[in-house]
Amino acid sequence: MNIVKLTSVGCFISVAITCMASSQIQVNLDNSQIDYIVKGQVDGLDGKMLYMYDYDNNKTIDSTLVANGIFQFKGSYERPAYVRIENGRNYANCVLDSLVVIDFDTHLPSSGSNLTNKFLELFSEEQKMEDELEKFGDELRSHGFEQPELGEIYSHLFYKLRPKRLLIYKQAIADNPNGIGEYGVMHFGSFVGLTPEEWEEMYESIPLYLKGKSQTERFNKRFTALRNAMPGKPFIDFDAKTVDGKDVKLSDYVGKGKYVLLDFWASWCGPCKKEAEETLRPIYEKYKDDERFMILGVVTWDNHDRTMAAIEKLKYPWPQIIDTGQTPMKLYGFDGIPMIILIGPDGTILERELRGSRLISTVDEILKPAK
Repeated sequence: MNIVKLTSVGCFISVAITCMASSQIQVNLDNSQIDYIVKGQVDGLDGKMLYMYDYDNNKTIDSTLVANGIFQFKGSYERPAYVRIENGRNYANCVLDSLVVIDFDTHLPSSGSNLTNKFLELFSEEQKMEDELEKFGDELRSHGFEQPELGEIYSHLFYKLRPKRLLIYKQAIADNPNGIGEYGVMHFGSFVGLTPEEWEEMYESIPLYLKGKSQTERFNKRFTALRNAMPGKPFIDFDAKTVDGKDVKLSDYVGKGKYVLLDFWASWCGPCKKEAEETLRPIYEKYKDDERFMILGVVTWDNHDRTMAAIEKLKYPWPQIIDTGQTPMKLYGFDGIPMIILIGPDGTILERELRGSRLISTVDEILKPAK
């Protein structure tokens, strides 16, 4: 790698990290019943309904008819919740407030009352980091960096900025026993690579109001499961079926003396298919005759008929087990796919969340010829 380029970009990294410090965002509004007005304009939905959902429990709070491109929700709700307004692909997120003006182009409020302004201030802090990361990528390209080194350096900066991003959510959680805090919990809990220890540390300090929310409890369950499915732990068994309808268990494939790469995927998951074609298929072709290794597809969170149609169309050459529902996700503590986990010959979990070049290098390392 070019040293001159590295020196220049290293300076840029230092400046970028320094500039992305988060500011204090405090509201301290209570979580009692709120009278709300949520309004705005939307194109292409005249005569159709918009619906408002509570993110915490997926409850339908309200609905309204769009007329002449204009809509308005007006009513009372038990608390200033973090909500989603949608009709098909048209959606926006906000915190219930006495007044919220929605901009469907940005999927956010454009203005509103006090709580809305504080929510926008929080989002602005996040966006500053996104904008700086984008500028950083442009700076790297201007210095002649290309993939894969571009991605590696970018990932390094993302990791360096990780504590600052998490601090934004922690502040929102600690200072806001309302919808802003609910937003903070949702984004903190779903942050890429968050560990059970980080979740537990945050959970100890959050307001009682947020501890009692449904999504907080869902994250608690997920991180408890994740703690039991981290590298070094034994694999967790579950029931499934083969593509021809035979009842099987994961233990029919795992812990039998081979390295097993578990690919959790679904027919509707575009990134799953991309990872399979760009990474898993080349790995399979390289090691298909190596008796120490196998890939096992595990279809999760999917419809049986769509699963079968996808398997027929995609023609993956490695075995598939199906009809697992969301059981693997609950047992292994993940809520998004693709999820690729490496299991050792004795059934011990070796790695998880493997993707791209890291997945390839991990498999190459365990299967390299003995010296």
